[in-house]
Amino acid sequence: MPASGDLLATVEGLARRGPDLSVTANLSVTVNDIDLAISTVEDRIRIQVPSVWAGFRLLRSERDRLPQLSRVLSAADLTAEVRVGSAVIAIAGADAVPGRLSGRLAVGPVEVRLRALVLAILRLR
Repeated sequence: MPASGDLLATVEGLARRGPDLSVTANLSVTVNDIDLAISTVEDRIRIQVPSVWAGFRLLRSERDRLPQLSRVLSAADLTAEVRVGSAVIAIAGADAVPGRLSGRLAVGPVEVRLRALVLAILRLR
């Protein structure tokens, strides 16, 4: 089993060798001075970011870890949504369908939703 400090490797190991994972969360987390609210609704993990700009800052700081995170979520048959307000601006994991924008942003297997990004920037959602 991986060292306790490597959460992604631990979850990946459980997903590959253990029973089906079920996640229930209601957390407040700060990553690189960005306050995130992480919760679960039905079968989705929701990561609420305070603004699109905070989401971009988080993306830049965590870009190298995104492919591994998405693979771990997929292996565990889990999906995470990154949200600004009610707009789902990105999806990682089992239900992600990366497109051209994901390729241009070099975020690996993470689906980025352009329409939702625009609506979140304009604060229409």
